[in-house]
This record gives sequence, C-alpha cells and structure tokens, in this order.
Amino acid sequence: MMKKIAYLFAMIIAAISLAACNQQKDVVKDKPPITEPKGENPSKPEEPVTPEPEEKVYQNEVFKDVVVTETSDTLTITGKAQVFEGVFQYALYDGEKVVKESNYQTAGAPAWGEFKITFEKGLVSSNNAKFELFVYSAKDGSKINTLEIPISKP
Repeated sequence: MMKKIAYLFAMIIAAISLAACNQQKDVVKDKPPITEPKGENPSKPEEPVTPEPEEKVYQNEVFKDVVVTETSDTLTITGKAQVFEGVFQYALYDGEKVVKESNYQTAGAPAWGEFKITFEKGLVSSNNAKFELFVYSAKDGSKINTLEIPISKP
C-alpha cells in the first residue's frame, strides 16, 4: 500500500513539473511594428559626424591604462601602476633637458594604484618632448620598467 502511495505521489509531482515547464506567455501578433515618422526627429543625424580621435593608451609590465589628456594650458597623464611600496618616478624631457622630475606615491603591489600627474604645456617648447614613467632598481639604482610617452609641442 505504501508503494502505491509513493508512486502516486511521484506521478503527481512529475505531472506538475512538466506542466510548469510547458507554460508559454501569450504573444500579441496583431500589432504592426513601430516605425519612426520620416522628417521629424530622425534617429540618425543627416550631417556626417566626425568621430572623436581615439586616445592612445600606453602600458608595460608595471604601468597600464596610461592616457595623456590635453586641455588648453595643461597636460594630464593618468593611469595605473603596480610598483613595489607604491612608489615610482616620472620625468618630463624637452629634448635632452629634464624640465620636471619627481616621484609619485600610490597603492603598493600587488594592487594597481591609480595616478594623475598634471603639468603646464609651457614647459614643452620642442618637438622632441617625452614623458617617462619609471622605477629605480633596488639592486643598482638604475631606471627599470621605463614607459616613454611622446609629447607633442603645443
């Protein structure tokens, strides 16, 4: 008798499960597709749109997502660094001359710490300018993991 009740109970559960899987929502097929009126507020502009120039992204082993953003009188370098104790150095060169050099403190490795460095465009006067991000080696003090970014004359 218990086997019959168990089989009956299993059959009821199976029937309910199958019925639940087979439910479909009513789809309304009578409505015509929505169209946009011609001439008034078209979704596509009639005039060609000039695409914005793509930002060049620089990276190496310890610096990533590095982008140079230009305003009327400043240049801003933003990105992420994964450096020991969160310290790295940077230098702005105008030709062979170093016009600005300093260090930056951010989150230490293994985290990627964000940075933002801003300087005036007036510091750059030649067409041979570059911005360097680098780390000093703990072993011998030399520059390592250098990321060079060309800077155009304003």
